[in-house]
Amino acid sequence: MLRLSFSTGILYHLPLQTSFALAREAGFDGVELVHGPEVILRGVAYVRRLSREYELPVLSVHPPIVPYPGMYNARRTLSRLVALAEAVECDLVVLHTPKTASMQDARWTGFVDAVLGYRSNPRVRVSLENSGIFYPSDAHYVLHDIRRLGAFAERYDLPVTFDTAHAGTSHYPLLEAFACLNGRVVNVHFSDLVRRPIFPNWRPLYTFFLHHQMPGEGILPLSEFVSMLLDIGYSGALTLEVSPTAIRAWNLALVRASLAQAVQFVRRLQR
Repeated sequence: MLRLSFSTGILYHLPLQTSFALAREAGFDGVELVHGPEVILRGVAYVRRLSREYELPVLSVHPPIVPYPGMYNARRTLSRLVALAEAVECDLVVLHTPKTASMQDARWTGFVDAVLGYRSNPRVRVSLENSGIFYPSDAHYVLHDIRRLGAFAERYDLPVTFDTAHAGTSHYPLLEAFACLNGRVVNVHFSDLVRRPIFPNWRPLYTFFLHHQMPGEGILPLSEFVSMLLDIGYSGALTLEVSPTAIRAWNLALVRASLAQAVQFVRRLQR
């Protein structure tokens, strides 16, 4: 049976307790904790208390959503994520790959040094997330091609977080993109993708209105994808990661309905 995880980034604007309460009510098995201001201000003891109170373990830790000073310093970011994961008894962090097309770029070399530096950590694994293609120029970044990401993960024996919406923006079909990662996927960011013109051509609008949509409301073959995960005995988390607009985050009654819909989408395929 797939473990359903709820990304707290979905309701990043609401108290963390609200995310835990809604995830528990909807029937999720755990959460992906997105690092953010409340985690910093209230501390890890508060996160652990919520985890115990709602019986939802932290299955993965994700970088902050809102940009912050030094976010492109991979070593600094990764040290914070790993420390947080250890403190909340989580064994997996998610790390984005750098937006650079040059292996001589300091952003690339810093990323590689950071990832390899934490590879031997016995308590926390660092998983690399496949990136979305927003503009044609994004395809030139070193690890934005999913085959190159798979080869890099294979070379250094790293796990991968597979984002379905991001994969849908590549030129590989969804199941083929998953196969490119050579069985290294330990976490799935689960959402749909729609394609339509959008104006202005601004990256955040893609995230809110085109990428990370509710499962079953876009063009991706997500039912087939979930069935494939069940067939291969996938044992990692299936993490709902949709945009606030997709889940209609301005209304908690609509959020509850959307979460119930997402859980049902997956559970009916497991019967």
